[in-house]
Amino acid sequence: MEQAEDKLSILPKFILHNILSRLPEEDAYRTSVLSKAWLETWYTFPILCFYNIELITESKSKDLIEYVKSRLLRFWEQRLAIKEFNFSIIDILGCMSNDFDLCLKLVSESGVEVLDVCFPKYSSMISQDEKGGRGECYYVLPKGVIEIKSLTKLVLEGGIRVDEALRNHSIKFFSLRELHLLEVVLKDGQAIECLISCCPLIEVITLMLLSGSMKSLSMRGLKKLKTVYVDGIKEVYIDEANSSLKSLYYCHDYMSIPIFKIEFIQCCKFLKELLLSLYDTTIITEKWFLEILPKFPFLETLEIWNCILSETINISSVQLKYLRVSDCSNLKVANIDAPNLLTCNFKGFNGSKPIISFLNNISTQLQLCLSISIYDFDIFYVRELLQNIKPQNVFISLFLSISCSEVSIN
Repeated sequence: MEQAEDKLSILPKFILHNILSRLPEEDAYRTSVLSKAWLETWYTFPILCFYNIELITESKSKDLIEYVKSRLLRFWEQRLAIKEFNFSIIDILGCMSNDFDLCLKLVSESGVEVLDVCFPKYSSMISQDEKGGRGECYYVLPKGVIEIKSLTKLVLEGGIRVDEALRNHSIKFFSLRELHLLEVVLKDGQAIECLISCCPLIEVITLMLLSGSMKSLSMRGLKKLKTVYVDGIKEVYIDEANSSLKSLYYCHDYMSIPIFKIEFIQCCKFLKELLLSLYDTTIITEKWFLEILPKFPFLETLEIWNCILSETINISSVQLKYLRVSDCSNLKVANIDAPNLLTCNFKGFNGSKPIISFLNNISTQLQLCLSISIYDFDIFYVRELLQNIKPQNVFISLFLSISCSEVSIN
């Protein structure tokens, strides 16, 4: 056993780092007690993670920051690269902005590629000021962060104000490929547009913003863009340069104004995935299915959540493989003409009893899952439902949730 351990210990550092990167974080940490070589390997491991730390006392807050700084200083002094820096805390106590600014400065000077920072959500950090009024507590992202030329992925979540760092600055993320902003503090929506416009290599954009913080978003000239996830923004504009876009997820926050607008039809002809979640604020009409879907000839995945549908919808698509309609109301009849469909999922219709019909030929590999709540068990409905599914060798999973105290089935 000792010989085997010694053989591992003498391997080059980059191989040992590769081994650690494939282990769960706790197991990777445990390797530091195996030998001095493994301890040194752990100290120079370029993926630094400080996750879900609860700072119960002021002293623990200071101890944490001091520990993080000591780890980062070791990299900085030895001129070692940091590949990833992940920092996530559950609670925040005291003034740690200056110390954390220093941490980010050390990270930025160590060639970091992935930066992931999560603070408590802005709404949970509201405090009382000295006069007893309502105060605001959040971490202001330093401007130096957007000068990190090596950064390829940036994730910011919670009580972090980002717009002051992004506004009126000449140096931007020219190497950035993924940008994820989740419920951050934003008081100038144009700052995000300014940033995005200066990310020529951007491939993935995720914006889950607090309702009202940003009314419209325009993405122009992003030739590498492949995936967009937007939540809480009323209007989204995507221009013709984004012809490489493959996945679009649009979630309309329930606190937003019911009317939404997406202009992307002409420029997303190669779209493969489309997800709409509208929180029962918008009606998707039969006309939408008839006019919009044909404009996405390569669409393979369509998901529609939390909206009001027409009583009858017709879904026709040659390439469609995955269809999910969930928690929508008003639907009575769904006619589906999709010969290559592999998975069809209808779930939750607030007591209504929609009939699902498959037109023309369908794949024998189709898996149909219906999860519909029926307050009064209706065997005639179930029979009609099943009779509309042809051919008969389709695999069917049928879930019936019967909500009543007494049920009699004949």
